[in-house]
Amino acid sequence: MSRWDSLQEGDELPALELKPDLGQVIRYCALHWAFPPFFYDVDAARAMGMPGTLIPGPLKAGLLYRALDEWLQGEGFVRQVRAAHRRPDTTGEPIIITGRVARRYEEDGARRADLELVVINSEGQPSVRGFGVVEFTTQG
Repeated sequence: MSRWDSLQEGDELPALELKPDLGQVIRYCALHWAFPPFFYDVDAARAMGMPGTLIPGPLKAGLLYRALDEWLQGEGFVRQVRAAHRRPDTTGEPIIITGRVARRYEEDGARRADLELVVINSEGQPSVRGFGVVEFTTQG
């Protein structure tokens, strides 16, 4: 039985725990040629009132893509991810990405699901609320 066949609205996505570190953030900044000091310099981050160096928002959106891709296990692909950033996350602290199936549907011959996503910080608070659309590939 495929993932699509057993999928129900309201199903919870498995939690994916990650711990983005400073090296990952620096590599991300290098790829985008963007180096705001609060991403890599703890003193600069603290001068802005932050507890430590921050994880860039677009990197967290990329981690949402990763969580969906891992959940699909090769049975489909991510069509879209949107993210609303609520509070900063600091490097070296664990985050948990989870969500639930909001809608399961067929459209233009494609099997899709809309997913509500959330990033939970180390204090148990949502730092990102997101939305994703996945499409399941047909079995042939």
